[in-house]
Amino acid sequence: MTTSPASDSRPGFDYFEGFLITSVLAAIETSGLLALLCEDGLDPRIAGSKHGTGDWSLLEASLCYLAQRGLVTEDDGVFRITSLGREASRDVGYLVWLSGGYGEPLRHLNSFLRGEERYGIDSVRDGHWVADGTAILSRLDVLPYALELLEVPSFQRVVDLGCGNARFLISVCERYGASGVGVDIDPVVCDAAADSIAAAGLSDRIKVVAGDAVDLDAVPELDQTQLIVTFFLLHEISSRSRDTLVEFLRDLGSRLPNGAHLLTGEIGPARERRATSDRFRPEFTFVHALMRQRLLTEDEWRSAFADGGFDVRKVVPMNLPGGFVILAEKVS
Repeated sequence: MTTSPASDSRPGFDYFEGFLITSVLAAIETSGLLALLCEDGLDPRIAGSKHGTGDWSLLEASLCYLAQRGLVTEDDGVFRITSLGREASRDVGYLVWLSGGYGEPLRHLNSFLRGEERYGIDSVRDGHWVADGTAILSRLDVLPYALELLEVPSFQRVVDLGCGNARFLISVCERYGASGVGVDIDPVVCDAAADSIAAAGLSDRIKVVAGDAVDLDAVPELDQTQLIVTFFLLHEISSRSRDTLVEFLRDLGSRLPNGAHLLTGEIGPARERRATSDRFRPEFTFVHALMRQRLLTEDEWRSAFADGGFDVRKVVPMNLPGGFVILAEKVS
């Protein structure tokens, strides 16, 4: 008797495929090759030589794999992006954020579960990959919504707490003619931010300080700052306790001039236990649970800001699933 082949319904292979596609696309992006692939196509032998690897065969194998999955096509040794590949590439920032930024702690998940290791002590995220991934995804899904909120308040000086590679800070200062300071705890990220600022020709108006963004004593001239930016930072403070968040906001407000504004971006938690149709939020919620951080709802943020001495002026949903931008003003 012949046994019939197994059904195609094997979700484990779908997850296997997704993991590998994520890893390959993230690596091609961070190697500086994805833009070339999307624009003119890639010949692995030429690209490998230009990047000094000498081993173009691995790049060719990577592109052949993507071709097998329909993300690129190959013609006479040149690989070009397909419509499916362009759709996936649009969200490559999320793949970089996850694969590189949180790939290392996720590889330790089994040890975390057994209590043998702990996040922050035995394994941490890669701040450089997190910053790069966030910058990429923010271009379409965060930046336009955040800049829209800044059309009303007047400011000449902005401080970005947890600035990453300073792309958003640069955009704000360029658009509104402001000067600024970026603060980030990762020295490597700060070096990358300084390079980006120099490339934009703004070194005379923007500087970067390496330090803990929560340590307000280390942030210069807050009393002369009209705008504070805290994208995806405040949930790290709130995870310690709500009282800690409220105390931080009160301390921050006490150092700012009257009429100062705070602009922040956050993502709400997954909406329910069974959230199979809820894009990104369950994954984002889980990754932060890995770091022992809890996400807040929009109503919880409004309440915390009010108790911390800030009046929420407007909340705008972002294109980032579950994300929203909050503009708040210091209560006089």
